[in-house]
Amino acid sequence: MQDRLILTHNLGTTGNKAVIYDQTGRIVRSWLSNYRTSYSNGNFVEQSSSDWWKAVCESTRNVMRGIHEKSISAVSFSGQMMGCLCLDKAGNPIQNAIIWADMRACRESKNLHDMIDESQFYHITGHRISSAYTLSKLLWIKNNQPDVYQKIHKIVQAKDYIVYKLTGRIVTDYTDATGTNMFDLTRGEWSKIILSMTGIDPDILPEVLHSTEIAGTVTMEAAGETGLLPKTPVVIGAGDGLCAAIAGTCTQAEDAYLYFGSSAWVGLTQKEPYWDSDLRTFNWAHVVPGLCSPCGTMQAAGASIDWARDQIARLETAQAEVQNCRTQDLIDQEILGSPPGANGLLFLPFLLGERSPYWDPSAKGTLIGLRKKHTRSDLLRSFIEGVVLNLKSIWNTLLPVIQADELVVVGGQSTSPVNRQIVADVLGVPVISHNHLKDSKNFGAAVLGGIGIGLYENIDEVKQMVTIESRLEPDQKNAQLYNELLPIFEKSYYALKEIYGDLDGIIPRDR
Repeated sequence: MQDRLILTHNLGTTGNKAVIYDQTGRIVRSWLSNYRTSYSNGNFVEQSSSDWWKAVCESTRNVMRGIHEKSISAVSFSGQMMGCLCLDKAGNPIQNAIIWADMRACRESKNLHDMIDESQFYHITGHRISSAYTLSKLLWIKNNQPDVYQKIHKIVQAKDYIVYKLTGRIVTDYTDATGTNMFDLTRGEWSKIILSMTGIDPDILPEVLHSTEIAGTVTMEAAGETGLLPKTPVVIGAGDGLCAAIAGTCTQAEDAYLYFGSSAWVGLTQKEPYWDSDLRTFNWAHVVPGLCSPCGTMQAAGASIDWARDQIARLETAQAEVQNCRTQDLIDQEILGSPPGANGLLFLPFLLGERSPYWDPSAKGTLIGLRKKHTRSDLLRSFIEGVVLNLKSIWNTLLPVIQADELVVVGGQSTSPVNRQIVADVLGVPVISHNHLKDSKNFGAAVLGGIGIGLYENIDEVKQMVTIESRLEPDQKNAQLYNELLPIFEKSYYALKEIYGDLDGIIPRDR
């Protein structure tokens, strides 16, 4: 019997990754189509939705070369969250999408703080008030582009727009809805309190579906542009963070996972939200109806490590081209030349400000303890250790509800065994890796698509679809060292917090 194939798309920040999976979860083919991101005015970050669609069409046609369109049983999605794309009555984008990284709406965020107690807001939405979310972005449009605002018929996220282009139906899913700052997490509906308070018409918000629901089927027009068969089922899928949770096999209360990519987060599965008294963590709707995913996210995890690679490890990059190997493998060898603790060198990984646990957009990357004796090996080790020490702070924040005795790690940075061992040592728990580390978000979308068409019975089947490739136990001696370093790491941030703000007053962040 011929396999039933599932085509997945992950609409990320830099491009769209198309991956075809067979019914066992094996990758058949993959294709990446990049698109541009526009940066302007210091904190404006936009993308063109037409570029999204072009990338989806291009990647679909390329990934399906040699594969008969009848073999594709469903299309399913993962996508960047917390954006704002405005559509008119004809379903056409009014302007570029304002994506998650855009922080222009600082004034709107401040105004929200004046309208409602943040603790009340947090207990409605599961999230803090922040200009990172859709609500503040939408209010910025309302205040600064009234002509655009008046034309808005619907606002959608990245994956939702592509689903609309494929099916003609405008919908979203519960995970993306909880990333808007307009959704009542416990009631499971758009928040009447927040919409009334802000004067936003609830009619501009899309219908909300469960992540495994079939949103529609491929239209004749979309079939002509993509090469897909008309009437192919399209499953709505989920936001990328929750697709990563599926790949992290985080489906029950005793599960925990770490997504370790450009940003990084620790996520759980719970029956109830976790309400942190200091609002350091937040809560998403889970892909399983009735469950939620407490989470803490840091901004620049892999982004910090990549910066170190680009600025400090140019030698390894050049050698990797000559030796036809991964740059990361050569960097790992260099890191092993420095002892745990990097000879007393400490890195604060706040290159893009910080979300959890500090929520400080002014925070900055900092090296502490640098002396003449330090080497490139120490520098490279300090970068990964600093990132993971910050993840330890997030882990400790979630500790009251963590029931897991091990941690599944996915994401591009988890392909490094050195990185995984440092995670195990710093967090003090065994670290599990499996065969879907890098394309984890697509894999999560594939599982959702399979459930949507009845190929899989439920989300727990993901645990039978992965092959465990390694289990790294923490080195107890190293774990003790990192436990001693953590309070110094945290104290360093608080000692520098005021200085970070002072620097903003002299050198604005948009330079």
